[in-house]
Amino acid sequence: MKTQLKYFGLPCLILLLFVFTGFAQELPPNSIGNEVYTAYKANGIDKAISKYHQLKKKEKKELTQADLNLVGYKIMNEDKDMDAAGKIFKLNMEEYPKAANPYDSYGDYLVAKGNEKEAREYFKKSAEMSKDSKDDWEKNTLHPQTKSKIAKIDKKDKQLNFLVGDWNIDAKGYQDGKEAAQMKGNDKVEYDENANALIFHHFDDQQNSEGMRILAYDAVDDEFDVAYLSPSSLQGIQMSSMKMKNVGKNKYEFMDRYTTRNGKEMTMKHEMERVSDNEIKWVIFEKTDEGSWQKVYAMDMKK
Repeated sequence: MKTQLKYFGLPCLILLLFVFTGFAQELPPNSIGNEVYTAYKANGIDKAISKYHQLKKKEKKELTQADLNLVGYKIMNEDKDMDAAGKIFKLNMEEYPKAANPYDSYGDYLVAKGNEKEAREYFKKSAEMSKDSKDDWEKNTLHPQTKSKIAKIDKKDKQLNFLVGDWNIDAKGYQDGKEAAQMKGNDKVEYDENANALIFHHFDDQQNSEGMRILAYDAVDDEFDVAYLSPSSLQGIQMSSMKMKNVGKNKYEFMDRYTTRNGKEMTMKHEMERVSDNEIKWVIFEKTDEGSWQKVYAMDMKK
């Protein structure tokens, strides 16, 4: 991210590419899951669960929570039998209480039923279990997915959508604490529902493009990933990460971290005040070598 005086941007929010799990997978022909599902289709869910216990005790069939998981999703997504699916997902939690995935799947089931509040508790339990799991898949795949589901329920991917719209910007640049430049421009901010992304298009006062920022919420680290693309230089995508803090009374603070092309770690602080639905004040500070904060940019934004 640029640190020069010409800093036309609002680093902010999300690219949360996530869909609540509802995958369609075929049950292996010789699996216990397939036998349980066949019993369900023939005689109903209670008989299917009895069949499961029979296979477990008498025939010593190999059991995995993945088998039961697939049965639950198949019944939920293909047969649309929510009561039966719920019984399978509950059975999976009872059979594998130390596995994180069954709790995550039951959360998916509750979301499908429209009970996000209760689902959040199961996602939270799953995330806590998978965070430091010795199972690589649980730790590296399931954990970030589950954290994303919690963030989705909390609407963290849309917490800055009040920035959507067309903004006129009066900006001032500062050097050594003193005003050094005045600039005007426009920002067009839109939220892309397909990509779950807040996108900023920056223009100067002549409507020439000043670049574009795509803002993505990272649920695992609880921060925003920011990608900046400039039309004036072929430097690829410039990346930064921003930690957001709501300090109350419609005021927000962002800690912006990035690495320059010569490898220097940089930190900037953003202070934003939402004066009204149609006005925002945004001030940017750069951390000096001595560790103090020095104002480098200030924007008055109005719709």
